[in-house]
Amino acid sequence: VGQTWFEQKEINQIVSRMREDKWKGVGYHLANRNCNHFSETFALALVKGEELVEGNAGLTLESYPKWVNRLAKTGTSLGIDDGEVCDINDEARRALGNGKVGWSITPSQRDQQCRPADGKRSRKKELTDKQKAALAKLKAVK
Repeated sequence: VGQTWFEQKEINQIVSRMREDKWKGVGYHLANRNCNHFSETFALALVKGEELVEGNAGLTLESYPKWVNRLAKTGTSLGIDDGEVCDINDEARRALGNGKVGWSITPSQRDQQCRPADGKRSRKKELTDKQKAALAKLKAVK
């Protein structure tokens, strides 16, 4: 889905805000507010948080499969909406605390922190002998 720059404490705050706001058991609705809405809202807050705080509207996660919540969205579009319909962007923005989540460094600084001192990406890790043997067995089955 993507990478987040939030620390564990901030992620816990996002979950707490979601729990306090709209994501309670009594608010569950098969078409309008289900577990797929939750996962998409949570992922959007984690991955696109900075853009949400800046006020960008209509954000989506490119790698989030469209089919995951298709049935619920179809039901809502057909009028099966006896509850409040989940607005993924708005609820992800509220989960971030209306812009109060503190990013202490800029995106360019984050990129630098995740890159080795020589500026090059690290190489892939070498497989252990046990992993190589398991891979060989899998290839032999084909």
